[in-house]
Amino acid sequence: MQDCVFCKIVKGEIPSQFEKETRDLIVINDIHPKAPTHLLIISKKHLQDIREDDGKIWNSIAEIAKKIIKERKLKGVRLVHNIGDAALVKHLHVQLLGEVDQKREV
Repeated sequence: MQDCVFCKIVKGEIPSQFEKETRDLIVINDIHPKAPTHLLIISKKHLQDIREDDGKIWNSIAEIAKKIIKERKLKGVRLVHNIGDAALVKHLHVQLLGEVDQKREV
């Protein structure tokens, strides 16, 4: 997708510091954080959302999320994936919000 902001970040057209990178994913900090740790786990391949994935990317997201949670010793985490009209950017990604608890609104 030519005008997809996440595709541009993946291609290096929009500068961004990758916190992590795998063959299928990049991880960046959210520019408008809603939690002490707010990362975006983004598919390198443009898929609109989980409905277009065969499970491979989703499994990769789960693995990298677990790795980040363990490395950063995060105690309270939310993983958020918006689909369809709920998604601001229509490119498969998951928000990892760390150091949140049930009382904190995000």
